Amino acid sequence: MYDQLRILEKMILDIKKQYQLVSAELSSLKQQPLTDPKELSALKTKLDGSYTERDGAKKQFNDLDKRYQNLAEAHHMIGEEQDKLHKQVELLAQQNHDLKQHNNELKQQYSDIKQQNSDLKKKNELAAERTQVVLQRLTRIDQTESQ
Repeated sequence: MYDQLRILEKMILDIKKQYQLVSAELSSLKQQPLTDPKELSALKTKLDGSYTERDGAKKQFNDLDKRYQNLAEAHHMIGEEQDKLHKQVELLAQQNHDLKQHNNELKQQYSDIKQQNSDLKKKNELAAERTQVVLQRLTRIDQTESQ
């Protein structure tokens, strides 16, 4: 058992030495980290790429925002124009209705005048016939008196 304790003590001393070496190396690395130039260069390139990508995304975002603002303004203007056109359509529809009503009234007046004209023609024809009859009678009377 004594031998086992010695072996164990030796193992503990070896572990302490190894711990001190690793601790010293870790302390050294913390104060002065080792940098791999290739890895550093790759990371810088990647960082620059990220900045470029970010700047491109910002520009794209700004362009899309401007486009959105323009489209929103155009949509608003189209809405206003559509409202104006809708009001014009309503006004024209009302005017069309009024004109149709006036046209129907004029057609009725035309029909009434046509009827009156027809009635007057009949009266004129009747008057002309009576005048003719009266003239014929007067002519007979004149002829009988002259004989």
